[in-house]
Order: sequence, then structure tokens, then C-alpha cells
Amino acid sequence: MDAYEYHLKVLKSSRLSVPKKEQADKMWNDLIPCPQKEEALLHRQWMGVVLPSSGASGLSGICGAIASMKSMGYIVEEAERLMEAGLEALEKKNWKRLRVITSEIHRCLYCAKEDSDHKYRKFQKIETWQAYCGAVTKWMPRRSITEEAYVRKTRAGWYGQIIGGTAGSQLEGYHYEEIARNLQEFSGYLKTPSVYNDDITYEIAFLEAYKKRGRELTSKDIAHEWLSLIPFGMSAEGVAMRNLKQGIYPPESGRTGNFYCEWIGAQMRGAICGMLAPADPFEAARLAWIDGQISHANNGIIGEVFSALLVSCAYAEQDIRRVLKKTADMLPENSEYAGVIKNTMDICARSDNWRTAWETCLEELKEYTWVHAYPNAAAEVVAIWFGDNDFEKMLEIICLEGYDADCTAAQLLTAAAIITGIDHIDPKWTAPVSGELSTYLYGRETFTIEELTEETVAAYRKFL
Repeated sequence: MDAYEYHLKVLKSSRLSVPKKEQADKMWNDLIPCPQKEEALLHRQWMGVVLPSSGASGLSGICGAIASMKSMGYIVEEAERLMEAGLEALEKKNWKRLRVITSEIHRCLYCAKEDSDHKYRKFQKIETWQAYCGAVTKWMPRRSITEEAYVRKTRAGWYGQIIGGTAGSQLEGYHYEEIARNLQEFSGYLKTPSVYNDDITYEIAFLEAYKKRGRELTSKDIAHEWLSLIPFGMSAEGVAMRNLKQGIYPPESGRTGNFYCEWIGAQMRGAICGMLAPADPFEAARLAWIDGQISHANNGIIGEVFSALLVSCAYAEQDIRRVLKKTADMLPENSEYAGVIKNTMDICARSDNWRTAWETCLEELKEYTWVHAYPNAAAEVVAIWFGDNDFEKMLEIICLEGYDADCTAAQLLTAAAIITGIDHIDPKWTAPVSGELSTYLYGRETFTIEELTEETVAAYRKFL
């Protein structure tokens, strides 16, 4: 169809019918955005939201964007100066000034110059899957797995993920010190948990794309499922969704104006890639890269590969610390992400207990926000190292560490449950999540773990 001809057709279809003043005024008022809603959105952009399941403040937004760019080796002094002025305007509810300052900060970040002396510049930047493969030489070979074992382990994995996400959501957004002041152990849900799960939406979108395309799927295929199923996103995913709606597709959707591209958003969704490539780490990593580049770049994508590798290798191993070590060997050696993982393992090796190790990690990684990939990856390493291959012990450690505990627990405990099996998980963890779970996906507001298991197994069988 000729676009101009259609445009002309619509123009000619209008029949002269001028509204009365009252009707015209109402139509104008309906077009004008509500000031209160605009102010609420601006406040949220600066102060984030109160996290529904934990009650933590959840600050990210503008301040997080500045911190993120600084950690990626950009000069952000002007943005930090404007941030102070913005916080003052926010306190005084000077919305007119705050709108201008917000725009100015974004301009500063878009135009930020690289700091050639920053430590970030000393590491290899991995921008493509081909570059990733060129930087890794120790791929664990693919191993066979029986169909019976696959079904059993995948079911356990989904239970582990939902339990981890549900338990972790009660402590996400809190610093370790605040948790330690109030809790010395985590032996059960703190309160009857909400079964609302927002992180899993991206894994379900991936699964939907895989059902249609199998191992031939592309980032574009997954992006189309995002657009079809997911109403909104936070931080990196929110920017990617905005880019996708403007026709900016992967990998540019993960890079363009995306100040959050090395946060945990990709790392939190890699488990499904490992589930669909059991005991096949190369394929799991490839799928994770395809998915990760929709919303992330470089170390942010490597974070998703890390999760995918943990889960894929768990199908072939009986000890999760061994899985961790193999996973570390399959990360690009000269990447900053691999450096964080290996340094955390070294910290664990010389620490007497998980608290000492985690406190050391917090000090070394204090420049990163609580939703950055690095400290959350370190939290997983500590939980694995001191978890003694015990599902409940790893769950306790990862939750008591805080930070983005629902994202870290969900991914880690997928791998842990695949190894330990559903029979070794106390019913106090499984009972509250064994019924319907809730999401905000269009047309998929509720589902069960059994449904997820059946769909995953069916997709795997179809493209085996």
C-alpha cells in the first residue's frame, strides 16, 4: 500500500463537523497529560519505587545512571554537579526546574567523554559473539543426558528458580548491614510471600520465541516477543523497550542511550538458556548472548552468559562449586566480569566464612550500584563457595547478602536445584509457590511451575 495514498484517503474521509465549545474544550483537556501523573513519573525517575515484596526504597534511576557511566570509565563530573541541583529541586518540588535538569543530565551522559586512565579501559571489551568465542578456549564439551533426567532436573530447576525469586524478593534492595542488624538466619519466608514475579517475564518471552524458532532464533525474534508480551521494563530493559518501539533493534537496542547496560537485567534471565541447552555450555552461552544483546552490552551480556553456563553445566555435574569453576573457565579471561568472578573466588578461598568473604567483596565493589552485575555475581559466588552443595544453605546465604537478592537467588538456585533435586528441598519452600504464580505479561498473567516445566520440555524435544 502506498503510504501517501492511505494518508490522503483518511484526510478525504473526514466530514465537516465542527464541535461545540464544550466538546472542543473536553477534547483538548483529554489530550493534555495530567500534571500529577507527570510529576509522579519524574519523582520515580529520580527516586525509584518502593519494592513491593521487600519494602526497600529501590533507588536507581538518574543517580544510578550517573554511577553506571562512571563505572564504565566515563567522565561524569558535570552530571554529578547537576545531580545535586536536581535533588534540591526535587526536595522543593520545583518540577519545572527538575524537568530541565533531568534533560541536562541525560545530555551530559550522552556526550560523556572516556576516561583513558580508568581501570575499565584496561580490560577487553567484548562486543560480539564472535569476539566472545575468540576470547574463550576452555569450552566444556557437550554431554548427553537422558530424557528422564532432563525432565526431572528441569522441573527441579524451575522450582529452584521460583523459590529463589520469591524468597529473595523479601530482602532485595537492602544492604547487607541492614539485614545483619535484623536477621542472623533465614530459615523460611519472613511473611506469607507474594507470588508475583516480574523477572521471569523475560524468560517466558525467550521461551515463546524458542518454541517457534528453536536454535535458529535471533535477537529480533525475542525482541518481537518483548513487544508482544511485556508492557514495560525497568532500567536497561526499559531503555531497550523504548528503543525497540522506535525501530532500534539489537544489538543497538542494548547500547543506544542505555546507561544501565551492565546492570543485572540480563544476568537475571540466563537460566532458561541453560535449561534449553542442558550439559551443552557452548550452546547455552550462544543463546544467552543472543538474548542479552537486546538490552545490554559487554559485561552486561557476559552476566547472562554466566547464568546460562551455571545452569547448563549443572545438568552434567553433582557439585556446584565444580560447576562454578568450569563456568569461570568459560568466561573471557581478559574481561572485567571474569576478573570479578575470579577475584571473588580468591577472596572465598582465603576467608573463614561467607560473612567475611562478602564483607570483603562489598568493600572492593562499593562503587557499583546494588543492581549492577558485578556485586550480584560476587554474591552468587560466595553463596556457592560456602553453601556446601546444600540448597537451603545457599538460599540462606544469598538472601542474607541482600542487594538484588531475588535476581541472584533465582538464577543460582535454578542450578542448585538441578543438582540436588526437588526431593531435597523442604516443603516449607515449595508449598507457597506450588500453585499459581502471577506476572504482568499480556495474556499470561498466571501460570504454574508444572506448566513452565511442560512447555520447556516440549520446546527442547521439538528442536532436539
